[in-house]
Amino acid sequence: MVIDFETIMHKNVVWHTYEIHYRQFELAMEDFNNKLVKANLTVAGPLFYALYNIPFDERMLIDIYIPVEQSCVSKDSDLYFQSYFYIDEMLMTRVREDFEAKTELAYDDLFQFAAKHNYKINSPIYHILRGDDEGEWVELKVRVFKEDES
Repeated sequence: MVIDFETIMHKNVVWHTYEIHYRQFELAMEDFNNKLVKANLTVAGPLFYALYNIPFDERMLIDIYIPVEQSCVSKDSDLYFQSYFYIDEMLMTRVREDFEAKTELAYDDLFQFAAKHNYKINSPIYHILRGDDEGEWVELKVRVFKEDES
C-alpha cells in the first residue's frame, strides 16, 4: 500500500556520503556509527539514508543521515550537519521481513503509484529504519510533484 502526502522532518541532522558496492552497505553503516562515536554525538531519532540510484550495476551512491541532540558538530569531523531536514509531498510504503527481495517490489509500487497519479519523482529514495517490540521495518519515501497541465 502506498500513502501520499508524507513528510520527513528532523532537526540537528548529521550525514555522510558513500559510494559503495551494495555488499559493502554494512561496512558503510559501521563506518557511519564510528564517525558518530568519534564526534561524541547522541542519537535523537531514526537512522535513514537516501539512495540516489537503483544499484543495477551493484554500485550505490547513498547519504546516511541521523538526527542528533547536539546543535553542531566539530569542524574536525567528516560528518556534515544541518539544523533542519524537511521534505514534504512524499509517497511512502513499508517493507517488513525479507527486506532484500521485498524492497525492489516496494520501489515498483512507488513508481507505479506515481505514474498512475501523474506524479513526477524529484528526489532520491529515502529508507527510514524503524522498529518496535513487534519487529523491524523500513519506510520507503520519495518526493513527488505534478506538472502544470495548462
